[in-house]
Amino acid sequence: MKIWLDIDNPPQVQYLLPFRDAFRDAGAEVVVTARDYGDTVAMLEAAGVDAHVFGTRTGRGMARKGAALARRVWDLNRFFARTGRPDALLAASRPAAVTARRLGIPSYIIGDYEHANVSVYRFTRSVILHPDVVDPRAFTDRGMRPDRVQAFRGLKEDLSFAGVDVDAIPPADIGPVPDDAVRVLFRPPSETSHYYSEASSSLAAATLRHLADQGALVVFSPREREQVRMLEGLPWAHEPIVLQRPLPFIALLKSVDAVVCAGGTMLREAAYLGIPAYSIFQSLPAAVDRELERLGRAVVIGGVEGLPRLQPVRRDGPLERLDSNPRLLDELAELVMAGAGGAPRRAPAGAAAV
Repeated sequence: MKIWLDIDNPPQVQYLLPFRDAFRDAGAEVVVTARDYGDTVAMLEAAGVDAHVFGTRTGRGMARKGAALARRVWDLNRFFARTGRPDALLAASRPAAVTARRLGIPSYIIGDYEHANVSVYRFTRSVILHPDVVDPRAFTDRGMRPDRVQAFRGLKEDLSFAGVDVDAIPPADIGPVPDDAVRVLFRPPSETSHYYSEASSSLAAATLRHLADQGALVVFSPREREQVRMLEGLPWAHEPIVLQRPLPFIALLKSVDAVVCAGGTMLREAAYLGIPAYSIFQSLPAAVDRELERLGRAVVIGGVEGLPRLQPVRRDGPLERLDSNPRLLDELAELVMAGAGGAPRRAPAGAAAV
């Protein structure tokens, strides 16, 4: 049996790559493809993964995104025409789902943001795997068939940290830090995502000024190099540290006292580990983030008026990970392999019908 993992962006490295060993341990062959976006390829290389790379940054606008999707589907189809068709796909990637539909194999999509566009996944008849804190009607009300929406117990961070001895990993070396400095990891919003809101960028700028006024030491993790300009002209008590290369994500999180970002994987990883986590995401709220807030592990900043809630302090003591479902990796690996074994086989589509 051959299982295909497609890794489309840096956060997916964390929660999809652990499946490689899970599938291999179960006796399956695994092929990994990736998109050259952000630090994705560098993170895979650091993990010792020689992925097959297709596609790059798409830019803004539906026309560009559509053209990039079509090109990546074309490249992926050509790749599997040379190397042989897999039996199933596990991903969080639209081009990969379209390719899987053309190859006639089942596709499983891990998603924990219920407001992401699902129109492609309706077309590809993918199965969306989502945390059980997300109401499945968020997907079915937008046309997903109920049998193509499946909840799992736990959070996707149970995948990222599966089998990892977090306590044994030392903090990353982020450079010289004054003893009294409160270190805040700041990740600006993605301006090319499907659900980007300009309000997130406005709040990001206000948040940086708030952190400067607080005297925090900002550890800035840009998505794009031009975002570094956001740091200019602010009254910093400590010169911000701009990350120039990808760092192992657990070590990076352990090197700071708090995390501020526009929701997403970094927020949830920090909250999962018990690191104070603040979301400045301004699009439709995520059920997972609200659940983490209910558990006291995250704070959702609703706007500029919510910034007084952001009062980071020095963090001491060991991390307290959530471990909402320690068996999630094995459970989902078994589900995908069962679907691959029972998948109807078709002749590879040279192009047309799906």
